[in-house]
Amino acid sequence: MLRQPASRIIASSHIFVQILAACGAGLLLGISTVILPQFFSLGILISICSAYVVLKRPEVALLGILVTTSSIVFEDYLPVVSVGISLHIPDILLLGLLGLIAVRWMVETQFKLVRTPLDGWLLLFYGVMLLSALIAVLQSSVEVEPARRAIRVVSYYLSFFVVTNLIREYRQLKLLLNGLLGLAILVAAAMFGQFLLGDSVQILPGRVESLNTQGVAYEDITRILPPGVSILIVSFITLLCVMAFEKRRPAGLAFFIQFSLLASAILVTFLRSYWTALIVATLVLFWIVESSARRRLLGWSLIAVASTAVIIPLLYGYSDSRVNRLLNASFERFTTVIDSSTYSGQDGSLNWRMIENQHALSTIISNPLIGIGMGVNYRPWDPRIDVIIEGRDFRAFIHNGHLKIMLDSGLIGYICLMGLSFIFMKRGFKYWHSIPDDRLKAIVLGFTLSHLVILIAAFVNSTFTQWNWVPVIGMMMGINEVVYRMFDLDGNKLERTF
Repeated sequence: MLRQPASRIIASSHIFVQILAACGAGLLLGISTVILPQFFSLGILISICSAYVVLKRPEVALLGILVTTSSIVFEDYLPVVSVGISLHIPDILLLGLLGLIAVRWMVETQFKLVRTPLDGWLLLFYGVMLLSALIAVLQSSVEVEPARRAIRVVSYYLSFFVVTNLIREYRQLKLLLNGLLGLAILVAAAMFGQFLLGDSVQILPGRVESLNTQGVAYEDITRILPPGVSILIVSFITLLCVMAFEKRRPAGLAFFIQFSLLASAILVTFLRSYWTALIVATLVLFWIVESSARRRLLGWSLIAVASTAVIIPLLYGYSDSRVNRLLNASFERFTTVIDSSTYSGQDGSLNWRMIENQHALSTIISNPLIGIGMGVNYRPWDPRIDVIIEGRDFRAFIHNGHLKIMLDSGLIGYICLMGLSFIFMKRGFKYWHSIPDDRLKAIVLGFTLSHLVILIAAFVNSTFTQWNWVPVIGMMMGINEVVYRMFDLDGNKLERTF
């Protein structure tokens, strides 16, 4: 029995044994609700369900991680299981998936660990981050709890190994990809609903606030930044690639409608850095694809322009319309990117980041090799950017993701992360055109360009250490490696069933 694939252990058991086990589990759970605290019983139920999902469908567990970290779920509302340390549902899922890899490797003779060129770079990066945090705790530079929270976030990079080792069939990959896109559409639809409600009623987690650009307030224009922004941006550029390679018009039209919904959602984030990075990625896409794909993109662009040419005049016919003010606010905010006054002290958001960068560079110079550790305050109190908020201290936070990694793990950690990024993107740009399946070709290229977007935007966003971004990055890298194995591009073919 131990030599069977772990995913078939339950299915291969006799039906009577399964019924008996289910009755026993139900009886134990019922007893626990009587003699144990309510939350403890809830923790048992969550653990049982998580174990079942992890064992039967690892790809569903991966989607569960994304739902709870990178969508529209309020983190504060997630149940917490306390086992010496507090574990959220995604933590349990990640630990269970990593444990499943270890168990299958030990008990299944046919289960071999998958190796990729990214493994070493990722393990080195993770190891340096842990080492730096441990040194900081031992030197009393930071308390254990802030360091533990930071380690928890970075640990989601290990979802890469879950994908590469447990996604071994085409149906698993298909479900994971469809789930990711479906989640992005759900996030976009929820953001549309939040925009209609305004900021007076908040139905989404994250930032929901009135837009303010360089001191100009737009009271009726709502800026929405839920955790699902990460999936939204990755799906946006990936759908653009899918449209470039999709030869069937009906399917292309369906993707265009989904793409338009995601574009509208990205618009109301008012994230200038990601807008700019997405434009750069789109230009790169136009440059590297073949002429037929370029013509398709131009065709969809003409459709978008024609649709806009019809809709915009109708909207502008009502000078007080909210959509009219949204378009004006978006245009005015984007033009600040190319306005020289933005870089000469007129933009409070950029000024804040420049002050942070000055403090960070000074600290990095003093601690160049392995940094100061995760969760450590890198700067003193600065009245220009600090305000007194009970229970909050922002002296360990910095917007610049590149400098954040240097602060947490020094130049060694940063070189490891950039090496990981370089190898990932190099392989993506090398192999995408060799993939015979147009849909998967688009996925690989889309994820590669998405990482380019992340690298650019990280100069003003702490993307590399954000809870809603790290699982997406890890899974994105892992999915590309699964596709390479599927078509034997590295001489290590995926075990697949069709």
